[in-house]
Amino acid sequence: MIVRELTGGIYFGAPRGVETLPDGSRRGVNTEVYSEAEIERVTRVACDLGRRRQGRVCEVDKANVMESGGLWREVAQRVRDSDYPDVELSFMYADNCAMQLVRSPKQFDVIVTSNLFGDILSDCAAMLTGSLGMLPSASLGAADAAGRRKALYEPVHGSAPDIAGKDLANPLACILSFAMMLRYSFDMAEEAELVENAVRRALATGARTGDIAQPNTARVSTTVMGDSVLCELEKAA
Repeated sequence: MIVRELTGGIYFGAPRGVETLPDGSRRGVNTEVYSEAEIERVTRVACDLGRRRQGRVCEVDKANVMESGGLWREVAQRVRDSDYPDVELSFMYADNCAMQLVRSPKQFDVIVTSNLFGDILSDCAAMLTGSLGMLPSASLGAADAAGRRKALYEPVHGSAPDIAGKDLANPLACILSFAMMLRYSFDMAEEAELVENAVRRALATGARTGDIAQPNTARVSTTVMGDSVLCELEKAA
């Protein structure tokens, strides 16, 4: 599970832009900026998720060369020590994390990181499953007084306009995003597990859309893959 901060960091920091220097050459500028509050917010989300999973959170940064990364480590450690002593917290540099995801992905449970590193690592992790079309995602807002969060659930890849209307897309990321919604917004873990297990069983039958099909094997349409999952759900009902 990768928890990526979405509203701060280098994508939103200032100053930014392309400027012309006195000698006529141009320079591009982007700024990495994070406040303690932004880091604390996303760390709490990661620790809450960690409690519901294997109880392990890995904070990922580049603290060896970036001061903002040092602040991430400091705040993450403080949040863990004060409110989540039951969660195991570790730290890793982003470049090493990318290598470790490829080398030994099962060493991770929950990864929490910045906007930029989360963007890169989530796509890297997606290919561990064979395709971006396999992974769900959620954009979570701040918790209200009752502890509830506004949330948007969608496939990690977003839209795929180049294949719209062609019955080619892999629907599993969308279906699994629905399972995430059941689990994390509605606290319906049993129902979420029913959906997730139906996806596993549909894959076990050999159904494959084009993005995950092996060479010289049959490929099914979006509709057929969706129907396969529905059929497995009905068997379990």
